[in-house]
Amino acid sequence: MASYIQGYDEERFATTVNRNFLCLICFNVLREPVLCPRNQHCFCRSCITKHLENSRRCPTCADELTVETLAEPNRMVKDMLNELNIHCIYIDRGCQEILQLQHLDNHEVTCGFTPAVCTNQGCGATLNQRDLIHHQSELCEFRKLKCHSCGEMAKTLADMEKRIANVEKNMATNMGAVVTMETLMKNMQTSIATNAENVERNMATNAADIKTDMDEKLKAVNNEVRGLKTALVECFDEMKDVLVKMEDKIEENTRKVRNTASGDKQNIIVVGGFGTDSVEMFNWRQKTWSPLQSLPKKRYAATSFVYNNHVTIAGGYCSGQVDDMIRMNINPNPDLSVHWSNCPVKLPAKLADHSSVLYNDHLIVTGGYSGNAVSDCIHEVQLVPPYTVKTLSRMPEPRRDHSTQLFDDNLLIVGGSTTDRHQDNLSSVVLYDIKKNECKQLAPLPYEVGKMATVRWGDNIVVIGGEDKRDKTLDTVIIYNVKTEQSHLLPSMRCKRRLCTAVVIGNNVVVLGGASGFFAQKSVETFNFGSYSWQELPEMSETRSSHTAVVV
Repeated sequence: MASYIQGYDEERFATTVNRNFLCLICFNVLREPVLCPRNQHCFCRSCITKHLENSRRCPTCADELTVETLAEPNRMVKDMLNELNIHCIYIDRGCQEILQLQHLDNHEVTCGFTPAVCTNQGCGATLNQRDLIHHQSELCEFRKLKCHSCGEMAKTLADMEKRIANVEKNMATNMGAVVTMETLMKNMQTSIATNAENVERNMATNAADIKTDMDEKLKAVNNEVRGLKTALVECFDEMKDVLVKMEDKIEENTRKVRNTASGDKQNIIVVGGFGTDSVEMFNWRQKTWSPLQSLPKKRYAATSFVYNNHVTIAGGYCSGQVDDMIRMNINPNPDLSVHWSNCPVKLPAKLADHSSVLYNDHLIVTGGYSGNAVSDCIHEVQLVPPYTVKTLSRMPEPRRDHSTQLFDDNLLIVGGSTTDRHQDNLSSVVLYDIKKNECKQLAPLPYEVGKMATVRWGDNIVVIGGEDKRDKTLDTVIIYNVKTEQSHLLPSMRCKRRLCTAVVIGNNVVVLGGASGFFAQKSVETFNFGSYSWQELPEMSETRSSHTAVVV
């Protein structure tokens, strides 16, 4: 068997291939074609290179030939080969793609049907790359769930251990009482035997007294046994309640690990956008839209977060870049009667096209455009008095129209542009360790992208739409694993979108609005990780781009 890469199998091509395009050594379709310079005999580069290790002559015409004297075919031959339509090598695994030969390598690198092995210890199952994340996080029986509330669990366990110690102490006391009771009963038996002898001698006079004494003592014993039984039942009931609470806590933490919405978080609030001050809310269960109180001014390219029962909007463009924050109370429920109010917190500068994440009682703000320059700063804004602002670090390059997601104490920074030009879009990925105050460069995205939306999904960031380096609006969706630094394609959206926004509800990624070319959109679509497909949802009341959204 050959130990080098031969030509493409002829059966993989969608149409019959001209015989002149077959290698004269492996008889497959040419891969990296080269020629015998004299008689134009055509071979795969790897095939003729292997042949020339043992012979310095053309295998067809026997002319003298070396690797250095091999000739390149003319451009027309290369173009005709590159335009041949070929099946993906993973067709047997389900891939139905037919594409030109020149695009084959790029496709097979990111093909969702690439075989991948589950990395969960003890599993080792081989499945398609597109199914790997869902398998590892949802289906694999060997998957591990990370607890995000170990401190609370430890406190609960400590309380339970204390209660169990009290139960054991009570049981020890009660066991002492039982031993005392056994001694008492033995003494009673001895007394009974003695009394029996006396009864035989003094039956007539002492029978009534003996019976009364026995009844009282037996009644006392029964009362003590009944009390001991009641105490034990109460102790075991208390232990059962503690275990039930622990199970509820574990279930809640499991939901947090899977990064799914829980409780009553079934509403999406969508705020502002280019040329509008309107705000509306989508009810996930009823699949209906309803209006909320408008913003005081039109605002776009801002960020949003939920903190202390308030939806807060930070920075963006109004009549220019702004550094203020406004908020709306959502407790108990957001409705049309609730107005927006000023927030005492300020951004570090007048910023738009920045990115922010909530971290404890702070807002971590990265990059953005201040009107004069694109920022490379990573700032920390305190959300409680005295509302201090601190510069934590600087990114390797300035960024705007980028995105960030929080993973424990690490901030993942992806894409964006170093200027306001799409030609300067980035593919780089940076991981900022908040506690160590260090930036680390990770493996890049497969392509340069800015003005996209992102969401967190477990240990992954999902990058949605945006614009590439050629100003092309994308419908592409990729999922990037923070731990392995590897990515693969998810099914494309129904619409091409830039300047859109996205949120996660349950097992669904919901993408709202955005622009396709010069036109903003009303449309909303959702990707379900269970069905692995996109579906349309009811439209928003108006078109939106550069807007923001939160789940409440």
